Amino acid sequence: MKNVTERVESDPAIVMQGGLAVAVDQQIAMNADVKEKVEPVENLPFAKKIRKETSQAHKLAESTNFVKGILRGVMDMESFANMQAGMYLVYEAMEEELDRHKDHPLVRQVHFPELSRTEVLQQDMQFLYGDDWRNKVKLTPVRRKYIERIRQLGEQNPELLVAHSYTRYLGDLSGGQVILKIARRSLGLENRDGLRFFDFDEIEDSKSFKKEYRNRLNNLQLSEIQERGIIEEAKNVFALNQSLFEELEGSWIRALANCLPSIFKRSQRA
Repeated sequence: MKNVTERVESDPAIVMQGGLAVAVDQQIAMNADVKEKVEPVENLPFAKKIRKETSQAHKLAESTNFVKGILRGVMDMESFANMQAGMYLVYEAMEEELDRHKDHPLVRQVHFPELSRTEVLQQDMQFLYGDDWRNKVKLTPVRRKYIERIRQLGEQNPELLVAHSYTRYLGDLSGGQVILKIARRSLGLENRDGLRFFDFDEIEDSKSFKKEYRNRLNNLQLSEIQERGIIEEAKNVFALNQSLFEELEGSWIRALANCLPSIFKRSQRA
């Protein structure tokens, strides 16, 4: 994949959407880091603080072979469907808990129904797996652990759902769009079928929306303990997503074998 040069902001992204927020312009990211080092972390607005303090966890989540392969166009329908199946299970749980706690004083500040992905993921599952998709989407050990964590927070500490919302949605609005273009090219999908997850139809301007989301984060009334808790949970979300990608290594290896002929042809033409 020679020309994957979409510029995205340094939001989380856990590739794909399922996200991954993909760093496609390392120089811009480096310049931003240099500027932020001038000011102590504790003095930064919360949106910048959480981004900065989770940067290492973010990089680790992007460092798996599965993610690296996707960014190089190593993707077949099986590996893509498997990845999206995990996203469906995670989003279903997360959005159920966000909706359940939409009146919580902190959760309600980042509760945007227009971001909801569950319904479009169900449509994608139907396209990718067929009418009996519910029997084909598997609750693997890593997916179960991820979902159990979300449910636990819903019962015991709803404010930490803010970390899950931040990490998933901002990543999908950024890196997810890069993955969309790769999926279209690699899988030959020309319309929205199987790719509806990436279409935020109710968000007219993603850049403006992300700015508004960050403003909401900055305006949260947080104690030091709450702030630290959300940051640590965001790190945990990246770790959970890293585990999701590592669990897909088998799919990646099969995808690599399937994609080698087309990758070789592209390299010959380059």
